[in-house]
Amino acid sequence: MADTHTKVRDVAWSELFPWLMLLRTVRIALMARVLVLGAIGLIATAVGWHFLIKPFADSTDPVVANWKQNTNLLIGVNAVKPEVEPFWVNTSAHSAEEIFESAHVWLVRAPVKIWTYFTRPFTAMFEAKSPTGFLFLLLCGIWELLVWGLVGGAITRIAALKFTRDEAPGLIAALKHSFSKWPSYSLPPLVALAGASVFAIQLFVLGLIMRVGVLAFLTALVWPFVILLGLMMAVLLIGALVGWPLMWATVSVEGTDAFDALSRSYAYVYHRPWRLLWYAMFSLFLAVVSMFVVKLFASSAIALGNWSIDWGLDDVTMHQVVSPDAPVTTPPKKLNLAPGANASTDIEIPELDAPSTPDLGRTLSATKSIIWFWKAIVALLVAGYQAGFLWVSAVGIYLLLRRDIDGVQTGEVFVDQAEEYGMPPLVEDAATGVPEVAPREPALPGDAG
Repeated sequence: MADTHTKVRDVAWSELFPWLMLLRTVRIALMARVLVLGAIGLIATAVGWHFLIKPFADSTDPVVANWKQNTNLLIGVNAVKPEVEPFWVNTSAHSAEEIFESAHVWLVRAPVKIWTYFTRPFTAMFEAKSPTGFLFLLLCGIWELLVWGLVGGAITRIAALKFTRDEAPGLIAALKHSFSKWPSYSLPPLVALAGASVFAIQLFVLGLIMRVGVLAFLTALVWPFVILLGLMMAVLLIGALVGWPLMWATVSVEGTDAFDALSRSYAYVYHRPWRLLWYAMFSLFLAVVSMFVVKLFASSAIALGNWSIDWGLDDVTMHQVVSPDAPVTTPPKKLNLAPGANASTDIEIPELDAPSTPDLGRTLSATKSIIWFWKAIVALLVAGYQAGFLWVSAVGIYLLLRRDIDGVQTGEVFVDQAEEYGMPPLVEDAATGVPEVAPREPALPGDAG
């Protein structure tokens, strides 16, 4: 009798659970070029906001006044109040308990914090109490779009090619690509905001009319029209608030323009909201777990280096230069990664002017500053990972939504003729007929790993 039993020898998990491709988000976000781009983007954003606040220094708008206290960006390079800083990295841990404490605090809040940090200029516009405050926030938002149109575009392009072709451009090549499509990356959120402003202007005119008592009464009779315009504004703004990372992903994957990016992001947000929510929650889980590991390794690397140095260094130099037990005592200032947030999220930290310690000589002061600088670099890269993870996960989610809605395979991506990465071109040898690497045509920078 024939044996009718069959054995399952292989299971295509990627076909059964396509969302498992999001697991690759962690690996891509940990690429050195993505970490560097994320850190550069955060620094450039904060520097631009810092200079934009100066022309509005005399503004009495409460939102602008609150923004003044929170424009600086400092990513946890001190040991003050670690429990209130989502991106904090303990650079002065002296025990394993302190390392684990710094690695697990605010893990769930950190991914949400980076989201609110990016959207803060636009959401705060609805809190502005004067045209001056609204203009200031608009300028901050435009600067942020310009920065992340370049940096975020480069990150999403790297992610798009890694997800689809398992290749990636180098840092310079990615920036060249995003620069060539800079308007396509930066404009979609502004187009959405402009569309909402059309309805807002109509309501503004209606508000002027209501200054007259009789006309106010007549306006009340047609108030459903006001609600309808408010609903249309809500559709535009909430769709943009939820789907703005998909706009960057669209341009990087499809090589398209700003209007196609805008329309696709709205379509994907409103056609598959529950699917989008599931992908976002799974990405949030990955962000929390991976951020714990990243912070754990970062804190451990610094702490173990300090511990090893301490065996050969005298205690005074160790505790004053290499790993100060307490921050310097210059007056504190308020810092926050999310300008415009309420006072409960402010962080009081001292000015990190380490060379001002009176009992240190010039050489040790310079040594302390240099050591502080390298620890700050580690902390910035940790924050860069969180920013990069957001952009990379947006590409993965976009590919999945495109597969669900449009039926396009996740391996399809737009590649310019000038964009070829990985192996160098091959030509056939005239004498032997054996393919070989084309002479004088080296491969463009790439990453097939």
